[in-house]
Amino acid sequence: KPSNKPSRKQSRKPSNKPSRKPSNANNLVTKPYFNVRLFWKRGYRWQETSRETFWCMTCTSSSCSPGSKVEVKWCNRSDSRQQWYFDRDKIRSRKNKQMCLQRFGRSIKLTKCSSNKDQKWRGLRKDMPFELQIPGNAEKCASQHHHPKDKEEIYMESCKLAEKADTEKWVVY
Repeated sequence: KPSNKPSRKQSRKPSNKPSRKPSNANNLVTKPYFNVRLFWKRGYRWQETSRETFWCMTCTSSSCSPGSKVEVKWCNRSDSRQQWYFDRDKIRSRKNKQMCLQRFGRSIKLTKCSSNKDQKWRGLRKDMPFELQIPGNAEKCASQHHHPKDKEEIYMESCKLAEKADTEKWVVY
């Protein structure tokens, strides 16, 4: 008789029942919510300092309302304006779960989640730095273009230009 409890031993036969928890295929983010922080590594020099900094993606309005832009602010894990869900191919605000990040040309704003193709993003990864890009277009990245400082807007930029300022990559934080 099969048990309802998971076993540490590898079974020889596949189970007749699907697992309750999906696998972590492709190392995509599976946490319920997360902060998105600009990737930093030793050797980077931002705003004339080589000290590690923690800049997170933040919606600009207190309620993350429609039309809010996103900017970098010092990371605060308890600030729900800095917390995001990855919902299939959309990035959804934790503060206002009806709002998704959407591209408007170069601008990135929060709008009501829909099937709009401009709300689709390439997969976030939890195991390594990633470029936040449009699916199928490796030329443009979400960045704030130069060495970050408080309240700088995040927008779509040439990945090559953002790479020169070391701001083309993000990490789940």
